[in-house]
Amino acid sequence: MNKLKSVLNKFLAFLKKSPIAKALCIWIVLLILLALATDKLIMPVFSGHFTSTGAVPNLEGMTQEAAEAALTEAGFKFEWLEEGRYSSQIPEGLVLVQMPAAGRTAKLGRTVKLTKSLGLREVKIPDLRGKSQKQAEISLTRAGLVQGEIVKGAHQSIPRGVVIRTIPLAGKKARIGDTVKVVISAGVTTGKVLLPDFTGQVIDNVYPKLEKLGFKVGDIKRVKAENGEAPGTILETAPKHGDYLPPDTKIDFAIAD
Repeated sequence: MNKLKSVLNKFLAFLKKSPIAKALCIWIVLLILLALATDKLIMPVFSGHFTSTGAVPNLEGMTQEAAEAALTEAGFKFEWLEEGRYSSQIPEGLVLVQMPAAGRTAKLGRTVKLTKSLGLREVKIPDLRGKSQKQAEISLTRAGLVQGEIVKGAHQSIPRGVVIRTIPLAGKKARIGDTVKVVISAGVTTGKVLLPDFTGQVIDNVYPKLEKLGFKVGDIKRVKAENGEAPGTILETAPKHGDYLPPDTKIDFAIAD
């Protein structure tokens, strides 16, 4: 025991006399303190032990205002992605996708990315006039539509078996998967009236003619005239001229604005 005390006293005396030894001891003590601080303070901060977390709320089907309010109340930020996605389940304008997903645990203050629904995808019905029934079916399939009932119609110049028009008409919008009826020329005119060509006439002058033929006025759409037509001049009709149509058929007009 006396020998141990003697050795310890000699070592302490050496430390007091040697500056290098003192510096070395100070560095050792600092390294020990740094190691303790790293283990007990710094590492927990980086690992998130000192960061509060929470469950991400379920935002699917919410409006923009409701979703933002729910995230703010739960302690999260939000970001709306510019590109939406089509959906057959979630109506247009409501939240469709969220990242992180609902129920996931995340750090408070994290940004939740949101994607809006574009609703059901719509396409324009292609113009099938003059095509065969088989060609019409292929065109509709490519557009994401389904060929429905084949309706027999009559036309002044379109041959038997060739498409006259569709129901709804070409250019109208339909949802992906919708059924489109196809009117095929049957080469007969019994009980039907020929729709004349009203192109270039003033719409006000056409009303009495249309009534005399037994047709009704449908939608009137004003479009910019490209060839200097006077306002009110008929640019196009739907159905198109040359169709044999039953009485009371509604005729849509596109007129110069």
